[in-house]
Amino acid sequence: MSGRPTASARRRAPVRIAFAAAFAAASAGLALPTSARTLVQDGATVAAEAGSSTAAQPRGRPYRTDDMLAAESFGNATLDPTGRWAIFEHRPAYESATSFAFGLRNPWTVSRLEIVDLTGDRPAERLLAASEGDGLVLGPWSPSGHRLLVFRLRDRRWQAGVVEMPARTVRWFAPSPELSTFGQAAQWRSDDELVLLVRPDGSLPQWLDSGGRGVRALPTRWRATEAGGPAQRTTLGSGAFAADMPDMPENQAVRLDVATGRFTTLAAGRFYDLELAPDGDRLALVETAAAAPFDPAGPFEPQAIDRERRLRLVDLRTGDLSSPLGEADVAPSLLSWSPRSNRLLVWTRGPAGWAAGDLVAVDPATGAAERYARGDLQPYAGGGVAAFNAVYADWLGDRPILFGRSSTAARDDWHRLDLNGPVNLTAALAPPSSRIGAIDGERLLLLAGGRPWAVTASGEAASLTAPPGSLSGFDGVGYLESQRRQRNSPPRQSWFAARTPAGAVLRPGLDPAVEVVEEDARFGVYAGALGVITRSVENGVQRLQLEQPGRPSRTLATINDYLAEVDFPPPEPVRHLGPDGRERTSWLYRPRSWRGEKIPLVVLSYPGGPAAPPAEPAALNAWANPQLVVGGGYAVLIPVLALDRDKEPAEDYARDVLTVVDAALAQYPVLDPGRVAHWGHSFGGYVGLVAATQTDRFKAIISVAGLSDLATAWGEFSPSNRDNPEFGLSLRQRIGWAEESQGRMRAPPWAAPDRYVRNSPLFAADRITAPVLLVHGDRDLLPSTQSEIMFSALWRQNKDARLLTYWGEGHHLWSPDNIRDLYAQIVIFLDRTLGAGEAGPAVTPPPRSPPSVEPSSPSPPPS
Repeated sequence: MSGRPTASARRRAPVRIAFAAAFAAASAGLALPTSARTLVQDGATVAAEAGSSTAAQPRGRPYRTDDMLAAESFGNATLDPTGRWAIFEHRPAYESATSFAFGLRNPWTVSRLEIVDLTGDRPAERLLAASEGDGLVLGPWSPSGHRLLVFRLRDRRWQAGVVEMPARTVRWFAPSPELSTFGQAAQWRSDDELVLLVRPDGSLPQWLDSGGRGVRALPTRWRATEAGGPAQRTTLGSGAFAADMPDMPENQAVRLDVATGRFTTLAAGRFYDLELAPDGDRLALVETAAAAPFDPAGPFEPQAIDRERRLRLVDLRTGDLSSPLGEADVAPSLLSWSPRSNRLLVWTRGPAGWAAGDLVAVDPATGAAERYARGDLQPYAGGGVAAFNAVYADWLGDRPILFGRSSTAARDDWHRLDLNGPVNLTAALAPPSSRIGAIDGERLLLLAGGRPWAVTASGEAASLTAPPGSLSGFDGVGYLESQRRQRNSPPRQSWFAARTPAGAVLRPGLDPAVEVVEEDARFGVYAGALGVITRSVENGVQRLQLEQPGRPSRTLATINDYLAEVDFPPPEPVRHLGPDGRERTSWLYRPRSWRGEKIPLVVLSYPGGPAAPPAEPAALNAWANPQLVVGGGYAVLIPVLALDRDKEPAEDYARDVLTVVDAALAQYPVLDPGRVAHWGHSFGGYVGLVAATQTDRFKAIISVAGLSDLATAWGEFSPSNRDNPEFGLSLRQRIGWAEESQGRMRAPPWAAPDRYVRNSPLFAADRITAPVLLVHGDRDLLPSTQSEIMFSALWRQNKDARLLTYWGEGHHLWSPDNIRDLYAQIVIFLDRTLGAGEAGPAVTPPPRSPPSVEPSSPSPPPS
């Protein structure tokens, strides 16, 4: 009998499944412990013990790994400038991808573009003829909407194409475009012309091929060595030998005549960002240059800018290329043209570092640079753990504005910068957002204290119409918009999009001023003057909805209907005090059925993680998915633990996490205090090993891609860095992580050896008593040696441990059968270590099964 239910069966009301844990184990090919106490409890019989009936109301069958891998997804969506067409990315089942070498972008290999003609009532259909195939990704419209830039990922090629509307034909171009990640890679100059960054050799962009390039190169190198030549080596250098560091390959900035297909090279170099002036006459380029300098005696920040960046300007009328700032180093987060195209705003690094730099306006006609006095105003750099990862600035009319605070201020504000110094524009408002909603001439539209405001260049503020409640920013920025544009390039328009706590999308400043979208539409996808597209999720079933003024809500597409029959236990609050004495809320997921008299508990920890529970229980999460373990009969607790940067990473961790565990045990007596495990990924895997050295209350430890020795983690290369250092080393990120980020060592190993030792679980492995499951991918950026050395330490003591190595995988697992195997192995390990008796035999996971329903099929393509 097929594992895919019939349509009639899917339409039936969900049926409660008794003995869900046994059913899940049997369907996965898992054996249950064989003790007389392997009783499968029904949640309804004991829910009263916990003071809650939530766990006593099963809705359907448990969630399984196959459900996650069979799920379809939506990507970007857009309306054309005329409002006739809605186009969106529809990605079939994750496991149907043609390659799993692209990480989160694996679904791009099967993505298709679908279109809805909003003048009629026909359902969505393919944008292009079926002969064009899949692997399609949405780009921007031309100014009139007559053309659409699209991309295609197929057969290890990344191409750009232009779709002609309304004929819906496409022309593909040979050079491989760069991928807009940190910087922008493509913009329309007119309906007939594009400017792009391209790789003339046709190779994949680094952000698509960082994992696969070395895998393909290594066999060739090994064969050459085996054959006796030619010589195979890479060379790195430091200090007097710094010039030995390899450079990345060059790319080109080009102009494309869409009608003729003719490319004109504007500049060759190592460009990573571009920005076209509003009048289209000039193009700003940012090029990577020499390795960025640093002070060996100073703090080493993580994710610091690893190469200097130079500003280049191209006059598109004459083809002239200039470098108006010479060798000045410009920040990667700011590249903003004034409305009249007569000045370009950048931030340059000062002699004492980025924070001591200057806001500079460049005159493209003369090359003159104007530096704005800011007194003691310090720019807000984005927060978090990265070193100066952003500066927030823009133009308000013909004057620059900067987000930051003076030495005497208690908060950051938006300031107008004149030649005489800064003027605070938002001092009279509640704390303003660092991200601008929009700029309308000389009005700054933004949120302050959760309310929408319009602020003029003189500091006059007017509230915009919106319903009561605190608003938040709209979350529908496309992933092909660079990080720089997401932070620092607000649209020039009289309105902006915002969200209410209930999920409604508003457009303050637009007539009608308030547009409320369905309350269950929790995720924004697109907001334009002609409509709003949202993605609603209910029990894993997703709907793409279009809302337009004066028209009824329209469903563009629905996917994952089969998940309606799945039971996703909801998160339940666990209230407790944090180490700082403040009340916090952690989250507990309880299974409907389990083995034993009480529910075994798995603590899924990542200190510094989000305070809210996962918003989408059915989203692809192949590395730390609580629902997949809950479906195996285990409760999962997600403790909300702040990352205290004044403490060492291992300091008091077991005490802090056990405070949350004890609160959960007290509030939910149905949990078993004698069967508690710790599970974590990456930094969560590290703190799990730390906990194992500090307490014996955890009866099992699962560390996925975790760390054991901070000293080796401080300097060891990732596999991709070792294989292809010309595309950049991770030294700054890795060393910075250990010294100033989550690692918090504050010094290199030779300067603080005792600190590294007491915070490295390897050096306390003799204190570990719980069985340990170590999991690592051999291509992980945190090398698999971190798990191997811990396994060696436990093996040396003949302690209970398993080491699983997944070949070809990185920091996360992406291959479907590896994902299936991982979760099967996790449940097997938990069964053996937390079971209520003798463990059952280890088993091999079953072969892949088909998805529960057929993937959605679009209407026939145009002829």
